[in-house]
Amino acid sequence: MVVAALVYLSVLNLTYFRTPPGGDAVVGYAWSIIFGIIGFSVCLVAVVGIIGWQGGYGWVGASTGQRVVLVLLGLVLILIGNGFFMANEFPGDFPAWARRLARMMPAVLPPLLLIGAAILLNVKYANLHPVAYKAPVYISLVISALGVVFIMFNSAQNTAAVMKSEVEFQDKIHQNHLNQIDTTDVMKDMVFILVFTDSNHDADVRERALAKIKSRPDWQEELVRRLQNDWAPQAFTFLASNEVDDKSLFPEPVREGVLIQARLIRESIRRCRGAFDMYPDLFSWEVDRALRTVDRFQGMGVDYRPAVQELRNALDEKADFEKPKLHAQRLLDKWLSKH
Repeated sequence: MVVAALVYLSVLNLTYFRTPPGGDAVVGYAWSIIFGIIGFSVCLVAVVGIIGWQGGYGWVGASTGQRVVLVLLGLVLILIGNGFFMANEFPGDFPAWARRLARMMPAVLPPLLLIGAAILLNVKYANLHPVAYKAPVYISLVISALGVVFIMFNSAQNTAAVMKSEVEFQDKIHQNHLNQIDTTDVMKDMVFILVFTDSNHDADVRERALAKIKSRPDWQEELVRRLQNDWAPQAFTFLASNEVDDKSLFPEPVREGVLIQARLIRESIRRCRGAFDMYPDLFSWEVDRALRTVDRFQGMGVDYRPAVQELRNALDEKADFEKPKLHAQRLLDKWLSKH
């Protein structure tokens, strides 16, 4: 009780009578309050345990089991509410009345808890009027419950703010995609908007990108050309999700593109400086789009299995570190087992 009182007075001094320092010193100030809250809570838990050991909760609950549950729930409620108020960190968007009320609580709740505990620690408390030991406890529970309500309010406000920010961020990205499509010169830079034709994009983005790409008279020939150089992954992104007008142009270039993708993967693995550069989903996108494209052009006179096998072999490229098991390996093994 004495230690709890001293800790409380220390936190009270920091909260009401000292201005938070600036710069790096504010970190020490914050930790002082945190350790104060922890210290007070530990002392309070110890006192609650001693009261229970002395049989001080005989007036709580109808049975021993019910008594234990109610005391533990009350203790948790008080620890959370008291910690919230002692921390003195209240959101700026709290209503004015709530902020004023919350700022008063560090001076009210801990003394109430100490008074109630002091009475219950006295084995002669039964000679007192019940109001003497029940009132501090019940008032403390009500105040603590108010603190929990404030916490829930704060959490709801934060969640709403995060959701709003996320929606605004996604809207901005969406608009940026549309702007990039509109400002791209497809005669020169068609390859840079192929990514927007993937099935994972919003319908309006895909439709805008497809319309822009097909405004170029030789868009299919351009895709064929990209399949035969290091832009093959971008071409696969388009072909995996979209049909072409003349499929006869693509079977052999698709095979060449798979071999190019295999080479690009080998080169990427060689550039990895350690296991931290590789993760299980690495190359999954590229492999998935390549396989989906291959499936679109099966049965057109080209045997894709050797090229896909080379793509699988590329994932086994040696490295100077232990590589993680890649999901792309499972995708390729599954395809090869079916073909």
